[in-house]
Order: sequence, then C-alpha cells, then structure tokens
Amino acid sequence: MLKIKNIIALFIVILFSPQSMAFDFNNLLHEAEKKTSDIIEGVSPSAASNPLTSLLTKGLGVNDKQAAGGAGAMLAMAYQSLDDKQSNELLKIVPEMDSLTSMIPENLGGNIKDLSMLSQIFNLLGLNSAMVQKFTPILLKYLGEKGASESLRGELSQLWGKI
Repeated sequence: MLKIKNIIALFIVILFSPQSMAFDFNNLLHEAEKKTSDIIEGVSPSAASNPLTSLLTKGLGVNDKQAAGGAGAMLAMAYQSLDDKQSNELLKIVPEMDSLTSMIPENLGGNIKDLSMLSQIFNLLGLNSAMVQKFTPILLKYLGEKGASESLRGELSQLWGKI
C-alpha cells in the first residue's frame, strides 16, 4: 500500500512540476492515440515514421495505414513499370520503400501491373481511386526534393495520371 501511495505522490509531483507544464498534454495524448491506432491497424513503426506517410496524412487527412499503403502501392507499381535505370533511381531516392510496400493489403504488392489493380488496392485501404490523383502531386514533390530526375518524375506523372 505504501508503494502505491509513493507512486501516486510521485505522479502528482511530476504532473504539477513546472517542467511538466511545458509539455503539451493534448499533443502527447494525440501521439499516444496515433500510436495505439497504428498498432491496432498493423502499421509498422518504420512505415508510420516514414516521411511520405507523414506528408500524406497531414496533406490529405488519411490515416497512417492508408498513407503508407497507398504510397507503397504507387511506388510498387512504378518500380514494376519503369525501365531498369529509372527503377534503380527510384530505389536510391526512396531507400525506405520496403516499409511502405509492406503496408499493401493482402500481399498484392508484386502484382500491381495496371491502374485497375492500383484502384483495387486503394479500395482495400478504404480510399477511392480518385485519391491516386491526390497522392500523385505529394509523391512527385517529395521525389523531386530528394533529387529525382525530370525524366523519372515525368514518367511517374504519366503513369499515375492515367486514372
């Protein structure tokens, strides 16, 4: 019983100390909820912390699973459709691509040959196929900032813009 009282007392001291007031408890609560949701949804820590996941969740209001799975599906489709030179360039620019492609539902990552398959994956993620058009500029901007060549970005724009 004494141990519990000591823990409660310590918690109260920490809670009301000046340093703890500097914390934004709403932000802390939001982060805890997000991490809990990621665990429940099966989002790996590497996919959740991927910069593309963050850009898409903030820019489009999708959840981590949708952002990582959608980006992973689009990048997997690109990798499978591009020539060897551009595929290698894509891998160099997005070395963490496997954390995103691991979020593609039902292990469909190796079979994304066309836009109908990409649309099916987006639907499995709870997104409609029109979301590809919303993901595209964010992905292209990110790739451009990472040094993607003009020819790669043009090819990807054409590839993803056919929906």
